[in-house]
Amino acid sequence: MTDQRLRDLLHEHVADLAPTDLGARAWQGARRTRQRRAAGVAGAAVATVVVVAGSLAIAKDDGGSPADPAPTPTTEQSTVGSPVVEPGADYRGAKTWWAPPSAEERNLPILGGTPLPDEIDLAPGAPAHPAGMRAVAVFELAGESGAPGRVVVVGADRTSYSLDVGRLDPVTDEVGNVFQPLGEESLAPDGRHVFFVQKSALEVYDLITGAWATYETVPWLAESARWISATEIWAPGELGSPDGTGTTYDVTGAEPTSVPTDPRVWDTSDEPFGPVRESAGGGVAQAMFLAEPATGPTGGPVGGTDALAARTGDDEVHLLVAPGFDDGRWKGCCPVVGWLDDETVLLQSRSNESRILAWRVGTPDLQRVSRLVGWEPGQESAVGSFADLR
Repeated sequence: MTDQRLRDLLHEHVADLAPTDLGARAWQGARRTRQRRAAGVAGAAVATVVVVAGSLAIAKDDGGSPADPAPTPTTEQSTVGSPVVEPGADYRGAKTWWAPPSAEERNLPILGGTPLPDEIDLAPGAPAHPAGMRAVAVFELAGESGAPGRVVVVGADRTSYSLDVGRLDPVTDEVGNVFQPLGEESLAPDGRHVFFVQKSALEVYDLITGAWATYETVPWLAESARWISATEIWAPGELGSPDGTGTTYDVTGAEPTSVPTDPRVWDTSDEPFGPVRESAGGGVAQAMFLAEPATGPTGGPVGGTDALAARTGDDEVHLLVAPGFDDGRWKGCCPVVGWLDDETVLLQSRSNESRILAWRVGTPDLQRVSRLVGWEPGQESAVGSFADLR
C-alpha cells in the first residue's frame, strides 16, 4: 500500500468527525486579554516594540559579528507546484490577498537565509541555554496542568535550548483562568532579555548574564506588558487609564526615557490582535479579526476570517486573508512576527502544523520560513515571542 493510499484511507476514516480547536485554552487567554484592552487600555497593550533606528544585532556577546545563518535542510518536501495567493475584492478600502489552504503551505517555496531555522525544534530534552547566547525566539509549551510549561529558547545560532523556569508560579486570574507566563511580547527586540508574567510582577531573565530580576507590577495587568525599547518594559497602571499611563522599567537600572506609542495599520472597527510591528521604513503590520464578511476570489462573501493587515510606509493597506477555522487554521491564526525588510513581513500560521511564513506586502509572493516540530498539538499549546529579525 502506498503512502498516498494510506493517507487517503485515513482521510476517509475521519471525514465525518468535527474539527476540534486544539488551541482553545490558549485562545481563551488571548480573548480575555483583548477584552481587557477593549475595556480601556485603548489599544496600548497591543502595541509592541518601538524599534530603535537601524537593526539590532542578535548575536552572542563575544565581540564578534551577528550570527550568519547558514542554510539548513528541511524534511518538508514540495510535491506539486506552488499554491496560489489569489487577489480578491477590496475590503473597506484595503486590497485583499487570499492565502492558500493551510494544507498547501508545505508546497510554498522556501525562503532561506533568515535568522530562523527551517525547523524550530520544540521537543523536550534540549540542552540547557548557555549564558551569553541571545535569542531569536522563545517559546513556552504548556499543557493542562496549570503549571508553567517548558520553555524553549531558539538561539542566535539557530539551535533550540531549554530554559529552567522553576522559579515561576502558575498564573491565574480572579476566577481561576490559567495563563501562560510567556506572551507574544516577552522577548526584547535585541534578543537579550525575556520577561515572564506573574500575578503582581514581571520576572526578567538576562540571556547574556544568566541572571533573573523581579519587577513589581499592578496585579493582573502585567499580562499586557510590552517592550518599548531594547531595554525598557512598559506595563499599564490600571484598567481604563489613557494610553501611556503606566510604569516603565529599565532592565539596565537606568532611568527610563522611552514613551509608549500606539502605531496603527488603519482605523476600522475590525479587532486587532497580537503584536503590532513597525519596519524601519515606516511600515506597520498587525493581525485582525475582520468584523464583516470579505469578498473571496470567487466573488462570494466569506465571514469569520482572520487577516494580516499591513502597509509599507505611507502606502495603502493590504490584507492577507486566511479563511481560518474552517480551513484547518486556528482561531487567531496569524499574528505578526516582524519585518525582514521594508517590504517583507513574517507571520505565524497556527494549525496542527504551525509555520512561520513570509509575505511581500501587496503581492502574491508568500513563502515558508520555518515549521514548528517536536510538540504535541492537542496536548500542548505553543506560544512564541520573537526578536527583531532584520
